Amino acid sequence: MFRARDGPGQTMRNFIIASALLLAPLASLHAADASELQAEPSIPSSDPGCRDTGSKGPVVPSKTENAPPWQREATPLLSGFVNMYSPCVVETGGEWRYRMWFFGWSARHANQGMGWGCDAIFHARSRDLKTWEVWSGDNQWDSTMNPELWRPVLHASERWYDNWHNGDPSVVVENGRFYMAYSATSKPIAKTPGYPSDMVLCIMGATSDDGIHWEKSTHPLLIRKEDTATPRPEPERIGDFQRPCLRREGGVWKLWFDYWVPGKGVCLGLAENSGGLVDVNGFTLKHDPAEPLLANWPNPEIIRVGGRWHSFADPAGYPMPQNTPPDAVPWVGRQLREAVSDDGIRWSQLDFIKPDTDAPACHVPQALVTEQDGKVWLYLFYATQTGGRPGDGRYHYEYDRIRAMRREATP
Repeated sequence: MFRARDGPGQTMRNFIIASALLLAPLASLHAADASELQAEPSIPSSDPGCRDTGSKGPVVPSKTENAPPWQREATPLLSGFVNMYSPCVVETGGEWRYRMWFFGWSARHANQGMGWGCDAIFHARSRDLKTWEVWSGDNQWDSTMNPELWRPVLHASERWYDNWHNGDPSVVVENGRFYMAYSATSKPIAKTPGYPSDMVLCIMGATSDDGIHWEKSTHPLLIRKEDTATPRPEPERIGDFQRPCLRREGGVWKLWFDYWVPGKGVCLGLAENSGGLVDVNGFTLKHDPAEPLLANWPNPEIIRVGGRWHSFADPAGYPMPQNTPPDAVPWVGRQLREAVSDDGIRWSQLDFIKPDTDAPACHVPQALVTEQDGKVWLYLFYATQTGGRPGDGRYHYEYDRIRAMRREATP
């Protein structure tokens, strides 16, 4: 099992997603730094899918509902890096119609020696969703896929909860201003019951006028109230907020995320904020945290297609070949999967999405609805895992390409 102190702390969190689960009662949660989350009554899912999600609804499998087929493109959008993923693509118009924020390790394992912490967030732009160039500092852009040139637009700070990993960017553009929610962590800690990733995890916010130069929030958007830089053992702890999906609708910030619930694993949650994104104590949880919207729903992405919400994640439960090597099981057993909802709270899981034929696993999705070729498309952006390499006898967890698939946008 990978440990955060060995470098890939976020990868350790990914490994935890498929690991054994513990059972424990509710722990208190906190929005920002000073006051508790206000939880509304739990609303169980009416169709939680074919795995036990921990909800009170019936366990009923659901098939993909007459959706058009996915069209895949073998040519990656980005490649050549050491380990990068979670591509957030936003349509901004203008000459460079599309902007992407993504994160990980560019040219060195864990970005060693770069002064950025471990994971850092990078930025790219495109005219057509096919050809991209990556920001390389000082108004320079690289179109040659040379990650040695790339420079992050957001990286670790000195604050204890934000000083190791910055990642999972989710960006909204409103009135020409950029708003981001992103995952942040402490530096690695000694192994402590209740902290399965060997770090303290939270969600931060940031704002920008150009999508390149960002000002971070003065506090986390979501962090557990009791979390400190020196944690004590708490095996029943609920927390570790990560992988935000930020949306703006009807003057309200909607923030879906994943988080750790003992006995249920990495689950889907939702908080809302009717004020400013980075307001202190602005977000309110919309459900009992002990009753997640979906259990086993890591790295969630949520997007509205017509009048319906669609979620994509990379949960465990995908059937594997019998000869899958043991070190590959936690990764290959997770694949992209879809769920649908009319209100963003009650979800029905659909089928898994098969991985690309040349990749053992596809993970960490983000989505975009946009018009291309005279049609409106739902794009799904994701990363492919390297997997096995001839002759070395081990599974490589690093993500080696960022790709996209698309289908016609139908609710």
